[in-house]
Amino acid sequence: MTDVLRERYTKLLRWYPAADRAGRGAEIIDTYVDLAAPGQRRPRPGDAVDLMVGGLRRHLRARHALGLADALPPAGTLALMTATVLAGIWLITTEVHADQDYFGPQRVGPFHTIGVFAWVAWLLTPVAALAGLGRWAVAAATTVTAGVAVAVSVVPPPELTAFHPPLFLLVPQIGLGLLALAADNRRGLRDTAVVLAPAVTAAAPAALVAAEHHIGREALSVAVLILIISVIVMGVFFTAQRDRRAWWPAVLFVGPVLLLGMGLDLSPRLSFLSRQVVVAWTLLSLIAAVAALVTAVHLRAKQAQRRAALRSQHLHRLAEQATAHGDSMCLSRLLDRPDAGDRPG
Repeated sequence: MTDVLRERYTKLLRWYPAADRAGRGAEIIDTYVDLAAPGQRRPRPGDAVDLMVGGLRRHLRARHALGLADALPPAGTLALMTATVLAGIWLITTEVHADQDYFGPQRVGPFHTIGVFAWVAWLLTPVAALAGLGRWAVAAATTVTAGVAVAVSVVPPPELTAFHPPLFLLVPQIGLGLLALAADNRRGLRDTAVVLAPAVTAAAPAALVAAEHHIGREALSVAVLILIISVIVMGVFFTAQRDRRAWWPAVLFVGPVLLLGMGLDLSPRLSFLSRQVVVAWTLLSLIAAVAALVTAVHLRAKQAQRRAALRSQHLHRLAEQATAHGDSMCLSRLLDRPDAGDRPG
Protein backbone atom coordinates (compact mmCIF):
# COMPACT_ATOMS: atom_id res chain seq x y z
CA MET A 1 0.00 0.00 0.00
CA THR A 2 2.88 2.36 0.82
CA ASP A 3 4.48 1.56 -2.53
CA VAL A 4 1.25 2.50 -4.34
CA LEU A 5 1.02 5.80 -2.45
CA ARG A 6 4.70 6.53 -3.07
CA GLU A 7 4.27 5.90 -6.79
CA ARG A 8 1.33 8.29 -6.98
CA TYR A 9 3.23 11.01 -5.13
CA THR A 10 6.14 10.40 -7.51
CA LYS A 11 3.86 11.12 -10.47
CA LEU A 12 2.85 14.41 -8.89
CA LEU A 13 6.51 15.28 -8.46
CA ARG A 14 6.75 15.60 -12.23
CA TRP A 15 5.54 19.17 -11.77
CA TYR A 16 9.02 19.96 -10.38
CA PRO A 17 12.05 20.67 -12.59
CA ALA A 18 14.23 17.66 -13.37
CA ALA A 19 17.11 19.02 -11.28
CA ASP A 20 14.87 19.27 -8.20
CA ARG A 21 13.48 15.78 -8.73
CA ALA A 22 16.98 14.37 -8.94
CA GLY A 23 18.31 16.31 -5.97
CA ARG A 24 15.42 16.38 -3.48
CA GLY A 25 12.75 14.17 -5.02
CA ALA A 26 13.22 11.23 -2.65
CA GLU A 27 13.23 13.52 0.39
CA ILE A 28 9.99 15.23 -0.66
CA ILE A 29 8.23 11.92 -1.33
CA ASP A 30 9.39 10.45 1.99
CA THR A 31 7.97 13.46 3.83
CA TYR A 32 4.52 13.11 2.28
CA VAL A 33 4.46 9.33 2.77
CA ASP A 34 5.49 9.65 6.44
CA LEU A 35 2.65 12.14 7.03
CA ALA A 36 0.06 9.96 5.27
CA ALA A 37 -2.77 8.43 7.30
CA PRO A 38 -2.80 4.67 7.90
CA GLY A 39 -4.31 2.90 4.93
CA GLN A 40 -4.13 5.97 2.68
CA ARG A 41 -3.82 4.96 -0.97
CA ARG A 42 -4.12 8.30 -2.78
CA PRO A 43 -2.51 11.70 -2.22
CA ARG A 44 -4.75 14.13 -0.39
CA PRO A 45 -6.15 16.93 -2.62
CA GLY A 46 -4.28 19.50 -0.55
CA ASP A 47 -1.01 17.62 -1.02
CA ALA A 48 -1.59 17.42 -4.76
CA VAL A 49 -2.21 21.17 -4.95
CA ASP A 50 0.87 21.87 -2.80
CA LEU A 51 3.08 19.78 -5.07
CA MET A 52 1.73 21.39 -8.23
CA VAL A 53 2.06 24.92 -6.85
CA GLY A 54 5.50 24.15 -5.44
CA GLY A 55 6.63 22.75 -8.77
CA LEU A 56 5.40 25.78 -10.68
CA ARG A 57 7.15 28.09 -8.22
CA ARG A 58 10.40 26.19 -8.74
CA HIS A 59 10.04 26.57 -12.51
CA LEU A 60 9.43 30.29 -12.07
CA ARG A 61 12.42 30.58 -9.74
CA ALA A 62 14.59 28.91 -12.36
CA ARG A 63 13.45 31.57 -14.82
CA HIS A 64 13.85 34.42 -12.29
CA ALA A 65 10.08 35.05 -12.45
CA LEU A 66 8.96 34.43 -8.88
CA GLY A 67 7.31 37.84 -8.98
CA LEU A 68 4.60 36.26 -11.13
CA ALA A 69 3.64 33.84 -8.35
CA ASP A 70 3.70 36.64 -5.76
CA ALA A 71 1.48 38.81 -7.97
CA LEU A 72 -1.30 36.22 -8.18
CA PRO A 73 -2.98 36.93 -4.78
CA PRO A 74 -3.39 40.72 -5.26
CA ALA A 75 -4.42 40.21 -8.88
CA GLY A 76 -6.92 37.58 -7.76
CA THR A 77 -8.39 39.93 -5.16
CA LEU A 78 -8.78 42.69 -7.76
CA ALA A 79 -10.43 40.22 -10.16
CA LEU A 80 -12.81 39.04 -7.43
CA MET A 81 -13.72 42.63 -6.59
CA THR A 82 -14.43 43.41 -10.25
CA ALA A 83 -16.49 40.25 -10.77
CA THR A 84 -18.55 40.93 -7.64
CA VAL A 85 -19.26 44.52 -8.65
CA LEU A 86 -20.30 43.48 -12.17
CA ALA A 87 -22.51 40.69 -10.80
CA GLY A 88 -24.34 43.23 -8.63
CA ILE A 89 -24.85 45.51 -11.62
CA TRP A 90 -26.07 42.68 -13.87
CA LEU A 91 -28.47 41.43 -11.20
CA ILE A 92 -30.03 44.88 -10.89
CA THR A 93 -30.19 45.66 -14.61
CA THR A 94 -31.63 42.25 -15.58
CA GLU A 95 -33.98 41.64 -12.66
CA VAL A 96 -34.86 44.91 -10.91
CA HIS A 97 -34.91 47.14 -14.00
CA ALA A 98 -35.02 44.66 -16.86
CA ASP A 99 -35.26 45.96 -20.41
CA GLN A 100 -38.58 44.53 -21.58
CA ASP A 101 -37.74 45.27 -25.21
CA TYR A 102 -34.75 42.92 -24.97
CA PHE A 103 -35.87 40.24 -22.52
CA GLY A 104 -39.56 40.17 -23.37
CA PRO A 105 -42.32 38.92 -21.07
CA GLN A 106 -40.87 35.41 -20.59
CA ARG A 107 -39.61 34.44 -17.16
CA VAL A 108 -37.66 31.67 -15.44
CA GLY A 109 -39.97 31.29 -12.46
CA PRO A 110 -39.82 34.68 -10.71
CA PHE A 111 -36.72 35.77 -12.65
CA HIS A 112 -36.23 37.42 -16.03
CA THR A 113 -33.07 35.49 -17.04
CA ILE A 114 -31.22 32.32 -16.16
CA GLY A 115 -28.20 34.52 -15.50
CA VAL A 116 -29.61 35.26 -12.06
CA PHE A 117 -28.05 32.02 -10.80
CA ALA A 118 -24.58 33.21 -11.81
CA TRP A 119 -25.00 36.73 -10.43
CA VAL A 120 -26.27 35.51 -7.05
CA ALA A 121 -23.44 32.97 -6.83
CA TRP A 122 -20.91 35.76 -7.33
CA LEU A 123 -22.51 38.00 -4.75
CA LEU A 124 -22.27 35.17 -2.20
CA THR A 125 -18.50 34.73 -2.65
CA PRO A 126 -17.47 37.54 -0.25
CA VAL A 127 -19.84 36.15 2.37
CA ALA A 128 -18.38 32.66 1.94
CA ALA A 129 -14.91 34.15 2.39
CA LEU A 130 -15.84 35.00 5.98
CA ALA A 131 -16.12 31.28 6.66
CA GLY A 132 -12.80 30.55 4.95
CA LEU A 133 -14.55 29.16 1.86
CA GLY A 134 -13.69 32.00 -0.49
CA ARG A 135 -11.83 29.94 -3.07
CA TRP A 136 -14.48 27.21 -3.11
CA ALA A 137 -17.17 29.88 -3.55
CA VAL A 138 -15.25 31.48 -6.44
CA ALA A 139 -14.86 28.07 -8.08
CA ALA A 140 -18.59 27.41 -7.66
CA ALA A 141 -19.56 30.84 -9.04
CA THR A 142 -17.23 30.40 -12.02
CA THR A 143 -18.66 26.94 -12.69
CA VAL A 144 -22.25 28.21 -12.52
CA THR A 145 -21.42 31.08 -14.87
CA ALA A 146 -19.75 28.67 -17.29
CA GLY A 147 -22.83 26.42 -17.14
CA VAL A 148 -25.10 29.34 -18.01
CA ALA A 149 -22.74 30.32 -20.85
CA VAL A 150 -22.83 26.78 -22.24
CA ALA A 151 -26.63 26.77 -22.07
CA VAL A 152 -26.78 30.07 -23.92
CA SER A 153 -24.28 28.82 -26.53
CA VAL A 154 -25.72 25.36 -27.15
CA VAL A 155 -29.48 25.79 -26.89
CA PRO A 156 -30.98 27.37 -30.02
CA PRO A 157 -32.45 30.85 -29.43
CA PRO A 158 -36.02 29.77 -30.29
CA GLU A 159 -35.81 27.08 -27.59
CA LEU A 160 -34.24 29.37 -24.97
CA THR A 161 -36.57 32.25 -26.01
CA ALA A 162 -35.48 35.71 -24.87
CA PHE A 163 -34.55 35.10 -21.23
CA HIS A 164 -30.87 34.33 -21.72
CA PRO A 165 -28.16 36.84 -20.69
CA PRO A 166 -25.80 37.95 -23.48
CA LEU A 167 -22.61 35.94 -23.84
CA PHE A 168 -20.54 39.13 -23.79
CA LEU A 169 -21.54 39.50 -20.12
CA LEU A 170 -20.92 35.88 -19.12
CA VAL A 171 -17.53 35.24 -20.76
CA PRO A 172 -15.66 38.13 -19.05
CA GLN A 173 -17.12 36.95 -15.75
CA ILE A 174 -15.58 33.51 -16.31
CA GLY A 175 -12.20 35.06 -17.13
CA LEU A 176 -12.29 37.15 -13.96
CA GLY A 177 -13.33 34.07 -11.99
CA LEU A 178 -10.36 32.02 -13.15
CA LEU A 179 -8.00 34.77 -12.02
CA ALA A 180 -9.96 35.28 -8.78
CA LEU A 181 -9.13 31.68 -7.83
CA ALA A 182 -5.63 32.97 -7.06
CA ALA A 183 -6.92 35.27 -4.33
CA ASP A 184 -5.69 34.48 -0.83
CA ASN A 185 -8.07 31.87 0.62
CA ARG A 186 -7.29 32.98 4.19
CA ARG A 187 -9.13 36.24 3.67
CA GLY A 188 -10.41 37.83 6.88
CA LEU A 189 -13.22 40.26 7.56
CA ARG A 190 -11.27 43.31 6.42
CA ASP A 191 -10.29 41.84 3.07
CA THR A 192 -13.82 40.59 2.50
CA ALA A 193 -15.12 44.10 3.16
CA VAL A 194 -12.71 45.37 0.51
CA VAL A 195 -14.45 43.11 -1.99
CA LEU A 196 -18.01 43.59 -0.74
CA ALA A 197 -18.01 47.37 -0.26
CA PRO A 198 -17.38 48.25 -3.96
CA ALA A 199 -20.18 45.88 -4.98
CA VAL A 200 -22.65 47.64 -2.69
CA THR A 201 -21.31 51.06 -3.71
CA ALA A 202 -21.70 50.27 -7.40
CA ALA A 203 -25.07 48.57 -6.99
CA ALA A 204 -26.72 51.51 -5.22
CA PRO A 205 -26.25 54.09 -8.01
CA ALA A 206 -26.96 51.43 -10.61
CA ALA A 207 -30.35 50.83 -9.03
CA LEU A 208 -31.13 54.54 -9.34
CA VAL A 209 -29.79 55.01 -12.85
CA ALA A 210 -30.94 51.78 -14.46
CA ALA A 211 -34.60 52.75 -14.37
CA GLU A 212 -34.04 55.37 -17.06
CA HIS A 213 -30.71 54.34 -18.59
CA HIS A 214 -30.25 50.61 -19.06
CA ILE A 215 -26.66 49.90 -18.11
CA GLY A 216 -25.05 47.23 -20.24
CA ARG A 217 -21.86 47.61 -22.19
CA GLU A 218 -21.16 50.88 -20.42
CA ALA A 219 -20.38 48.92 -17.24
CA LEU A 220 -17.90 46.73 -19.11
CA SER A 221 -16.19 49.80 -20.57
CA VAL A 222 -15.92 51.39 -17.13
CA ALA A 223 -14.56 48.09 -15.72
CA VAL A 224 -11.85 48.07 -18.41
CA LEU A 225 -10.84 51.61 -17.52
CA ILE A 226 -10.78 50.90 -13.78
CA LEU A 227 -8.74 47.73 -14.23
CA ILE A 228 -6.19 49.45 -16.45
CA ILE A 229 -5.79 52.28 -13.94
CA SER A 230 -5.55 49.79 -11.07
CA VAL A 231 -2.81 47.67 -12.63
CA ILE A 232 -0.85 50.80 -13.58
CA VAL A 233 -1.05 52.04 -9.98
CA MET A 234 -0.02 48.60 -8.70
CA GLY A 235 2.88 48.45 -11.16
CA VAL A 236 4.16 51.90 -10.22
CA PHE A 237 3.81 51.16 -6.50
CA PHE A 238 5.53 47.76 -6.66
CA THR A 239 8.32 49.15 -8.83
CA ALA A 240 8.89 52.08 -6.48
CA GLN A 241 9.06 49.65 -3.56
CA ARG A 242 11.49 47.44 -5.52
CA ASP A 243 8.94 44.67 -5.10
CA ARG A 244 9.52 41.76 -7.46
CA ARG A 245 5.78 41.71 -8.32
CA ALA A 246 6.38 44.94 -10.28
CA TRP A 247 4.30 44.80 -13.48
CA TRP A 248 3.28 41.15 -13.27
CA PRO A 249 -0.36 42.05 -12.35
CA ALA A 250 -0.61 43.92 -15.65
CA VAL A 251 0.49 40.77 -17.50
CA LEU A 252 -2.06 38.66 -15.62
CA PHE A 253 -4.91 41.00 -16.54
CA VAL A 254 -4.27 40.98 -20.30
CA GLY A 255 -6.86 38.24 -20.81
CA PRO A 256 -9.63 39.60 -18.54
CA VAL A 257 -9.23 43.15 -19.91
CA LEU A 258 -9.51 41.90 -23.50
CA LEU A 259 -12.62 39.89 -22.60
CA LEU A 260 -14.16 42.93 -20.95
CA GLY A 261 -13.32 44.80 -24.15
CA MET A 262 -16.41 43.17 -25.67
CA GLY A 263 -18.27 46.05 -24.06
CA LEU A 264 -16.60 48.50 -26.44
CA ASP A 265 -18.25 49.41 -29.72
CA LEU A 266 -15.22 48.65 -31.86
CA SER A 267 -16.99 48.50 -35.20
CA PRO A 268 -20.55 48.59 -36.53
CA ARG A 269 -19.78 45.30 -38.28
CA LEU A 270 -18.52 43.64 -35.07
CA SER A 271 -21.59 42.74 -33.05
CA PHE A 272 -20.92 40.98 -29.76
CA LEU A 273 -24.55 39.88 -29.70
CA SER A 274 -23.40 37.24 -32.20
CA ARG A 275 -22.24 33.97 -30.65
CA GLN A 276 -19.64 33.43 -33.37
CA VAL A 277 -18.08 36.84 -32.73
CA VAL A 278 -17.96 36.23 -28.96
CA VAL A 279 -16.32 32.82 -29.41
CA ALA A 280 -13.75 34.21 -31.87
CA TRP A 281 -12.96 37.16 -29.59
CA THR A 282 -12.59 34.80 -26.61
CA LEU A 283 -10.12 32.59 -28.47
CA LEU A 284 -8.09 35.61 -29.58
CA SER A 285 -8.08 36.95 -26.01
CA LEU A 286 -6.89 33.60 -24.68
CA ILE A 287 -4.10 33.42 -27.25
CA ALA A 288 -3.03 36.99 -26.45
CA ALA A 289 -3.04 36.30 -22.69
CA VAL A 290 -0.90 33.17 -23.04
CA ALA A 291 1.47 34.92 -25.45
CA ALA A 292 1.87 37.88 -23.07
CA LEU A 293 2.58 35.57 -20.13
CA VAL A 294 5.11 33.42 -22.00
CA THR A 295 6.82 36.48 -23.47
CA ALA A 296 7.07 38.20 -20.08
CA VAL A 297 8.59 35.12 -18.45
CA HIS A 298 11.05 34.69 -21.34
CA LEU A 299 12.10 38.35 -21.22
CA ARG A 300 12.54 38.19 -17.44
CA ALA A 301 14.78 35.14 -17.78
CA LYS A 302 16.84 36.84 -20.50
CA GLN A 303 17.15 39.98 -18.40
CA ALA A 304 18.38 37.97 -15.41
CA GLN A 305 20.90 36.14 -17.59
CA ARG A 306 22.28 39.39 -19.00
CA ARG A 307 22.50 40.87 -15.51
CA ALA A 308 24.32 37.81 -14.24
CA ALA A 309 26.73 37.90 -17.18
CA LEU A 310 27.51 41.59 -16.67
CA ARG A 311 27.97 41.02 -12.97
CA SER A 312 30.31 38.12 -13.60
CA GLN A 313 32.39 40.17 -16.05
CA HIS A 314 32.60 43.05 -13.59
CA LEU A 315 33.74 40.79 -10.77
CA HIS A 316 36.26 39.13 -13.07
CA ARG A 317 37.80 42.49 -13.97
CA LEU A 318 37.96 43.51 -10.31
CA ALA A 319 39.54 40.18 -9.45
CA GLU A 320 42.18 40.67 -12.13
CA GLN A 321 42.95 44.15 -10.76
CA ALA A 322 43.17 42.81 -7.21
CA THR A 323 45.49 40.02 -8.37
CA ALA A 324 47.68 42.48 -10.23
CA HIS A 325 48.05 44.58 -7.06
CA GLY A 326 48.55 41.57 -4.86
CA ASP A 327 45.46 42.31 -2.74
CA SER A 328 44.50 38.75 -1.75
CA MET A 329 42.03 39.90 0.94
CA CYS A 330 40.11 42.05 -1.57
CA LEU A 331 40.10 39.14 -4.01
CA SER A 332 38.62 36.85 -1.36
CA ARG A 333 35.84 39.34 -0.59
CA LEU A 334 34.99 39.71 -4.27
CA LEU A 335 34.74 35.96 -4.82
CA ASP A 336 32.52 35.58 -1.76
CA ARG A 337 29.97 38.18 -2.94
CA PRO A 338 26.64 36.70 -4.11
CA ASP A 339 25.76 37.02 -7.75
CA ALA A 340 23.14 39.74 -8.17
CA GLY A 341 21.86 37.92 -11.22
CA ASP A 342 20.57 35.15 -8.96
CA ARG A 343 17.99 37.42 -7.33
CA PRO A 344 14.51 36.16 -8.16
CA GLY A 345 12.25 38.50 -10.05
